[in-house]
Amino acid sequence: MKTVINVVGAQDAGDLIIDRQNRRVKLHVYEPSQIEQWDRVMKELAEESEATKVIVYGKKQDIPQWQSLGYELEGTIDGFFQGENAQMLTRYLTEERAASGAEKLAEEILTLSLSKAGSTIEKSLPEGYHLREATEADTKELACLYGLVFATYPTPMNDPSYIRKTMQEGTIYFVVEFEGKIACAASAEVSERFGSAEMTDCATHPDHAGKGLLQPLFIALEQRMEEAGIYFLYTLTRAQSAGMNVTAAKMGYAYRGRLINNCTIFSGYEDMNIWVKPLRPTRE
Repeated sequence: MKTVINVVGAQDAGDLIIDRQNRRVKLHVYEPSQIEQWDRVMKELAEESEATKVIVYGKKQDIPQWQSLGYELEGTIDGFFQGENAQMLTRYLTEERAASGAEKLAEEILTLSLSKAGSTIEKSLPEGYHLREATEADTKELACLYGLVFATYPTPMNDPSYIRKTMQEGTIYFVVEFEGKIACAASAEVSERFGSAEMTDCATHPDHAGKGLLQPLFIALEQRMEEAGIYFLYTLTRAQSAGMNVTAAKMGYAYRGRLINNCTIFSGYEDMNIWVKPLRPTRE
């Protein structure tokens, strides 16, 4: 469950988010002159909501001030703010949340992924599979797919009403079907305000794993984003799982850092790698 709220200094309800499911507080926009004030507000909100991680989408020039308050630079999302880079500054409120549970494995997977960088050769879908954009009529089947693939997920994707809400708010879903049933799905969570999109919610039904279905989905989503004027794409992948990291690297996404114990996914809190693919030049 996420709560978006307005507090003193906020320009928009989406500037500050209390994410109770993942026990974190996120700040997207702030005035540089109010950084210390924001730090106090977020610590208070974190205590009230039992959050153990605070995330700031910062600007490069503000990094030293945030670091002086105890924040760490974990990575960068290129072009996040209408082409301007977002610096991912984090503060952990417990030692447990700050400690990666599988750093060695994550590094091994990253090395493997980087060795595959840009190696994708565009392939057609296997015979019998068809790709299309999803509609609200698909929400029940999509929820069943996500519930089957993920025991735990950062958002309630096993709830058809939640998926319908995200569609109405601008998230674009594409699916691959086989014999009239959804075999694979992915989405682009669009932020029109910021002009960027997160490529996310990737899931393949176990019966269709290993068929190479995700690559055509990503290509279709990327084309859809470019047509919509969204030029700055990124994806957050489970650092402990090779699949999506290798896919992102193959498809030309660049590794830009790792968010420790960022969210609950699959079995619990996991580290998430940042991969970016700007379709236009970015700026600091």
